[in-house]
Amino acid sequence: MSTQDILGLSSQDPGRVISFPASQYLHASTASPVPGAISTGLPRLDQAISPVFSDEPSQSSNDATLRGIPCGHVTEVFGPPGAGKTALAMSITANALCDGGKVAWIDTTSPLPKLRLKSMLMQSLNTTKSSDTPQQLIDNLIYFRAQSLPHLLALLLHPPQGFPPENTKLLVVDSVSGPFPSYFLSPSELKSRLAQAKITDKSQVHWLMNRKWNVTSELANQLMKLAASRQLAVLLINQTHTKIKGLPRATLSPLLAGGAWENSMHTRIVLYRDFPAVDDEESELASRSVRYAEVLKRDGKALTVRSDESIVPFTIDSVSLRGTDTAQPSRAVPQQPVEETFRAGGRKRKVDEIADSQDEEGSDDDFGWVDGDDAGLVERPADDS
Repeated sequence: MSTQDILGLSSQDPGRVISFPASQYLHASTASPVPGAISTGLPRLDQAISPVFSDEPSQSSNDATLRGIPCGHVTEVFGPPGAGKTALAMSITANALCDGGKVAWIDTTSPLPKLRLKSMLMQSLNTTKSSDTPQQLIDNLIYFRAQSLPHLLALLLHPPQGFPPENTKLLVVDSVSGPFPSYFLSPSELKSRLAQAKITDKSQVHWLMNRKWNVTSELANQLMKLAASRQLAVLLINQTHTKIKGLPRATLSPLLAGGAWENSMHTRIVLYRDFPAVDDEESELASRSVRYAEVLKRDGKALTVRSDESIVPFTIDSVSLRGTDTAQPSRAVPQQPVEETFRAGGRKRKVDEIADSQDEEGSDDDFGWVDGDDAGLVERPADDS
């Protein structure tokens, strides 16, 4: 595995990422099929991401391998700590490497578990009976360490020469939200700092309050352009926090959110764990090892109605992800209708009264995720279609 220093940004080529109108991108995406997909390692999850509709021609067994996270688009995976986000990203990485493509992995929080990735590659090679060795595949993995938010933005917004390399099939950012809390205060803390500094100029206050969301929007747009222009799959790992203020119950939400960010995501998957009440101690231990992957958005459209087909239970071992036949998590907690969310606020506010960070206004009341939180607490995004 080769490691590159992202500090050497002197030889930048700002024209490497092609910029073109959104209307042209939409026309191209609807006129031609998605250029391939990368399997997640869970056939049911691949089918939930890329379903076959009744009006489409029947697919052969070879065509089934085209299911998974789509190339040419951005896929977001978010969930609480320990839900299996990195394990899922490693499984997708192993499948991309076994397909003969290169993978660029950007790390912002914790190092990539290389030994575990080799074990996953060995398991995949045994299944496909390929003549390649795990080390040969590992050599196609380009690893970057972004130590801060400026490093990450410099690498993605102003990429150095040769990034991403030719024949790159997958770009993974683990985690894209990791560096943000260190550079941007919560809204309540920022308001307190502004009051202490006696900053009253409305334009300056408005810029400071929107600074995080401007950066987030630019980053999301750049990743979408990069995926479309290079025909590669971009996989973003997003952390979560629990919001309480302004909501009927504690709600698990992605750390990076907002209209511009969510509109840029072609596919969104949430991972979580559910602990149903069981009498048998052995069954209880088994249930605690099960995770759930739920597709919230596919083909650029949010799924406003939950279904069994979009919720996939799985377990994690040292070499792979394995689907299970565990019953779906409880849905006793009803989802709040989208319309009620907007009507609860009374009158409509003007554009200059609220930032794109509307959903994050109560982030000063965040709490960490604890065992026992119900899967029904997952906040479902509005339908962006």
